[in-house]
Amino acid sequence: MHEGAIAAAIVQGALEALEREGLSSARSLTVLIGRLHSVVPDVLQDHYRLLKREQPALRRSRLLVEIAPVRIACRACLREAVIERPEFACPACGSTQIDVIGGREMHLKEILGVRPTADGGRQKKKAKSNSKSQINSSSK
Repeated sequence: MHEGAIAAAIVQGALEALEREGLSSARSLTVLIGRLHSVVPDVLQDHYRLLKREQPALRRSRLLVEIAPVRIACRACLREAVIERPEFACPACGSTQIDVIGGREMHLKEILGVRPTADGGRQKKKAKSNSKSQINSSSK
């Protein structure tokens, strides 16, 4: 299953983002994954739970998975639509002259983390990911 490789890429991307943002640990990670990746969120969660145990900065974090729908743009009628079924045709006019414009996303969207303060305390901070390509499981 490719969820294991994706979970490993999420862990790596999260650790890089924590370092870049000066955060000591993460409380939650939100990932956006397009429906075309056929990811099973529960399986991804299970892999993440196993991998985060090895990383002190992620041990208390939770993974939130958002699934992006498949979106198409019709070249015939110029409309955009979300399609639920694997029928790649425009729901408005029936044309198969379409371009897929959504549903292939896979990136770390947001990290809610903790930043140490000067007095030794801790401050929560939300960090948005700047890179849309942080999750790249193909090389894992």
